Amino acid sequence: MDRQAIEQEREELLNKMAEDLQEGLIAATVREPEEEGDVPVLSVLFDEFGEGEDEAYGEFFFRPIISDEDQVQFFSGVITLSDSLPEEHLKELFEAMSYINFQLPCGCFALDKTKTLLIFRECIPLPMNLTGDALYEQMNIISGNAAASADAYISTLLQVAEGELSVEDVIELLNVPGEEQETNEQN
Repeated sequence: MDRQAIEQEREELLNKMAEDLQEGLIAATVREPEEEGDVPVLSVLFDEFGEGEDEAYGEFFFRPIISDEDQVQFFSGVITLSDSLPEEHLKELFEAMSYINFQLPCGCFALDKTKTLLIFRECIPLPMNLTGDALYEQMNIISGNAAASADAYISTLLQVAEGELSVEDVIELLNVPGEEQETNEQN
């Protein structure tokens, strides 16, 4: 395995993605590694997310190669939806996130340990021998899926965090069967 060639191609593909996003009028740049062992990170500012004018900040990157025997590489995305959550509705937010996460095909919404950052995160394994256009296509699919998932639920989750929506409202929005429907189905 030529780690240097793999890492160089990854950085080139992240830069290509940044250029493609910029052509689509989306603010994007690749941050160079600051310390030994860091990886380049594609930073993206998404505006007009959700139902309103919510903004989100995305970071997309490859996890570092651990050993020359690695057969799988991981492409990750973390989209920060909020960096200041009020404490009074965290219990409801956790419950709403669990119902939404259950519905998602991949990725999940989460809070950091300080319970101030609301994020969507996704980490997808890809074959290590995937390169070039095929790898770039997968990067686009993964980052697009992360952005679509975050966009679909940002307004709902922020409204729960602000106390504007209840957990019951989220269940209804998700069309999750409740006790009444389950009882009717049993009869």
